Amino acid sequence: MPIALRHRDESVLPFSVVSGLSVHREIDATIMAGMQKRTVAEIQDRFSAGHRAYVASMRGVPAAWGWIATRSATIGELKVAFSFSRAERYLWNFVTLPDFRGRGIYPRLLEAIVDAERAEAERFWIAYAPENHASGAGIQKAGFAIVAELSFDGDGTPVVKEMRAGGGEAASRLLGLPSTTQPIAQCWKCARGPAPAESDCASGSCCCDYQRPETACAE
Repeated sequence: MPIALRHRDESVLPFSVVSGLSVHREIDATIMAGMQKRTVAEIQDRFSAGHRAYVASMRGVPAAWGWIATRSATIGELKVAFSFSRAERYLWNFVTLPDFRGRGIYPRLLEAIVDAERAEAERFWIAYAPENHASGAGIQKAGFAIVAELSFDGDGTPVVKEMRAGGGEAASRLLGLPSTTQPIAQCWKCARGPAPAESDCASGSCCCDYQRPETACAE
């Protein structure tokens, strides 16, 4: 799972205008519950924990959304919960509805969130499943740089592996996870069994694709 970082002062080439696109912070738990097919209580718990929801709409129709954590977060796949300083933000749970994919909405939503939150925070973090290639492309278009990998080592322990000088240390500090220089499992789909790093694709190039479930590594 790559983790990417963007500093608030880093410049990004301006995006072209997408006609009809608008982004706003949503504070109504009922609206978010309806979009995400969750209970109002679940959404209200997120709000109470300091999470903020942002929605991108096309001519008033919700097209994509995502959340930004301001105090603490959990990466469910790693079973890791972490807290961080007021200078940090962690972006998570982004969804673009199928009818609106391929229009460049996702990176514009990310950019809008950074712009809305930059007065309060300095560093913005986001992680994504390595087989979700579309998500990775959108994140980098929004000015985020991949600085580390989050995955499991040969013993099945969640670890951080540096991808950019200084990035591993920063990610390790944020998440409270140990760092490693050893091989790690390449994707969640292939990380199975007591020693995920020994899965079929661990030593080669993983061919799993989030958008194409028919494409996968050998079982």
